[in-house]
Amino acid sequence: MGFIQGLGTNAVFMIFLTLVCGYAFGRINFAGVKFGTSGVLVMALIFGALGMEVPAIIGTAGLALFLACVGLSAGPSFVTNLKANFWGFIATTVAILVAAGGTVIMAVKIFKLPVDLALGVMAGAMTCTASLATTKELFGDKSAAGVGYGLAYVFGIISVLLFVQLLPKLLKVDIAAENDKLPKLPAAKAGKEKALTEIDGPGVFVVCLAIMLGALLGSFKLPLGGGATFSLGTGGGAIIAGIAVSSIGHIGKIKLTAPKSTLVPLRDLGIAWFLLQNGAAAGPKFVSTLQQYGVMLLLIGALISCVSLLFAYAVARFVFRIPLFGALGATTGAMTAAPSLNALIGVSKDDRVASFYAACQPIATVGLVVLPNFLVAVLGLSLIHISEPTRLGMISY
Repeated sequence: MGFIQGLGTNAVFMIFLTLVCGYAFGRINFAGVKFGTSGVLVMALIFGALGMEVPAIIGTAGLALFLACVGLSAGPSFVTNLKANFWGFIATTVAILVAAGGTVIMAVKIFKLPVDLALGVMAGAMTCTASLATTKELFGDKSAAGVGYGLAYVFGIISVLLFVQLLPKLLKVDIAAENDKLPKLPAAKAGKEKALTEIDGPGVFVVCLAIMLGALLGSFKLPLGGGATFSLGTGGGAIIAGIAVSSIGHIGKIKLTAPKSTLVPLRDLGIAWFLLQNGAAAGPKFVSTLQQYGVMLLLIGALISCVSLLFAYAVARFVFRIPLFGALGATTGAMTAAPSLNALIGVSKDDRVASFYAACQPIATVGLVVLPNFLVAVLGLSLIHISEPTRLGMISY
């Protein structure tokens, strides 16, 4: 018995037990849908509810690792893709912001949800920690924003995850034919590539370089007025740095590209770490929050996620005629849903969808940081009264 209890307090054992169980769960086929790497989230929620704790740095490092690899994969086709679909990417992101903002206003006006709680639900539904940070700056650390975020976050991931897997099946698309519609990768210059020097064969050096530069870029804060600031964060900085590093290709004789055989497993490991930490953190609060506030918050979070992703996909696919997998990639980027991108790559079996995600994610992050300030102004709120803890006592379902 003492040995078993000792294993429960062994952080390394518990972390990798969760990963093992999560990967195994992700392989289970539920009527044609697999959770894939996101199975780690489900297992982490369970083990987190049972008391497992995972240091926050694992989640941060995991997201940076994932997005750096995405950026390094997307870099070669990013500029061409951005030029071809620039206004489509802008419109897709605006669609997300309009849908999310409209749903928040409805939640406040119709369901009488406190604004700080509603904005927290929106941040969770969009899986956007940066938006949560802005809301906390507006209402203070004691606001209910974190509660709403924790409850909606899980559904925010799962809704987009299911969408990118189910839609191609429902449409019965020819995967190879759809991939042929994506922009072609620039042809490599073989002679020039042979002349370059690799720091290490697998290219781990390049990945580490992108993460290092991304962390530096993400640390810069841009003042937005009223005490609010915007920063890309480590994850946002990592994807931009990855794109830049792979687009440059080399510095002098030093090669700055990494092979797919390195980027794919590191990308999967990174998102697994991110889901592990976030699931473990949400586990203890998920059931208690649901019991305390009822299913209304869960339903509102689901509504924000579903309305936003459907609206964004419709704009990308039918208004701007972006190919199916490209439209799904743009939608996951506008939703800032990194785990869903991993699922989409698995469905399409083509890394080129990452460039669509990479084009929308930074724009969406900026928009979701600004959106809480805009909604507060539109609703004409007094932050002093809204952020009072007693305001939560007025909720009844």
